[in-house]
Amino acid sequence: MKLATAISSVALMASPMIVLPAYADDYGSTGSDADVFVGGSAIYSKLDNLEIRDNAVDEGELGEFDDDRSSWKAFAGVWANNWVGIEGQYLDMGKYEDNGFSLDADGYTASLLLGMPLGDHSRIFVKGGRLWWNADTTGPLGYDSSADGSTLFYGAGVSLGLLENVNLRAEYERARFDEDNVDADLDFASVGVGFMF
Repeated sequence: MKLATAISSVALMASPMIVLPAYADDYGSTGSDADVFVGGSAIYSKLDNLEIRDNAVDEGELGEFDDDRSSWKAFAGVWANNWVGIEGQYLDMGKYEDNGFSLDADGYTASLLLGMPLGDHSRIFVKGGRLWWNADTTGPLGYDSSADGSTLFYGAGVSLGLLENVNLRAEYERARFDEDNVDADLDFASVGVGFMF
């Protein structure tokens, strides 16, 4: 079921790449050469407002669950032209610990990219799509729970051409966990390197 949802999400997000170039032809070049890219980034992530429901621990003991961690992500995608692309990511969201609780999460994404060129292989962009996540939570009194789900996420970034096929990439993304026993806000900033083909 999740695979079917992921495929349909990517197909829906890819549809503008078919439609928009036809409209853009009326206004000059679309920059139609596709850029395939892969890369990786270091992530600084911030988890706020964690709530763990339906457990034996008094909710008052949760307090403010604010923590930050460094982790990593890998990404791959294609810019169909200068303006529109699609991307997939794997995110290691890190392990967060506070007040005797810990949350260890990872996930993957499918997103639509909308960009504005700054030069050869350089652009600013926004993104939006779906994040599928898994989270393992432990806490006092033997509390142990696993949860998974999906949520919308969005972000913005810049990709700067360092060499002909190498880009420096900086991004800021945001997602909201709100499913099963896990309820939290997650922001993550990343800096990494992409390789263009």
